[in-house]
Amino acid sequence: MFGDFFRYWDELPEQGGFSLFGWIHMGWLVGIVSVCLVVSHRYRRVDAATQDKILKILATASVCLESLKDIYLILIGEMGISYLPFEMCGLAIFVELGFAFFHREFLGEIMCVISMPGAMAALLFPDWTRYPLFNYMHINSFLIHGLLVLIPVLVLTSGRYKPSIKRIWQIFLFLFTVVPSVYVINRIWGCNFMFLCYPSNGSPFLSVYLRHGYVPYLITYAVAVILCILVIYGILDKIASFCGKNVVYINRKN
Repeated sequence: MFGDFFRYWDELPEQGGFSLFGWIHMGWLVGIVSVCLVVSHRYRRVDAATQDKILKILATASVCLESLKDIYLILIGEMGISYLPFEMCGLAIFVELGFAFFHREFLGEIMCVISMPGAMAALLFPDWTRYPLFNYMHINSFLIHGLLVLIPVLVLTSGRYKPSIKRIWQIFLFLFTVVPSVYVINRIWGCNFMFLCYPSNGSPFLSVYLRHGYVPYLITYAVAVILCILVIYGILDKIASFCGKNVVYINRKN
């Protein structure tokens, strides 16, 4: 059972991982949701200084987990360009770290509207299903993405930050800055970060790409992202109303 703990995916049997929404996957999802509920309940009961410390600890933990993963990949000789933090979840680690330490409005908006939904999507449809339960990459991946969800959940449910559709321009500024840069990296290194070159297998956009080509795929992809952002703002507004807190801490000194 533990013999596969440090094995890379190509050393593992094809059917030795876990299935989407099987008992292992659902166990992780239920566990992450439970942790979010319990921790957010306790988080709201402590003072602002303690909340700051908790955010910093959690954000630093996510960076440490990512660093340990990179060290592991280097040691086994599997560290490659595809593991650099140019996917949304990789960037989210540093966005959330920046918010935890500096509480900038721009970072808060990106964290809640882009980072958290992206991490949730990754947890619902993980691309590490080849790894079995008792495997380092399996555990590390679920823990990192769980933290990427937990941090904004704490911030939102406690009223530490409230996203506003009036700041949607910050989201588009972020995307218009990051996406072209990542596209250039993809072209230079032959990667497909953020699926900017082609859709993944099983993607709802795959049929558009195969039938109509790259440009229609990219347009469809962009329109879908914009619609998702609008829906996310609506959901976050409902969450803020439910929590009943509108306190925003920006540029705090402590």
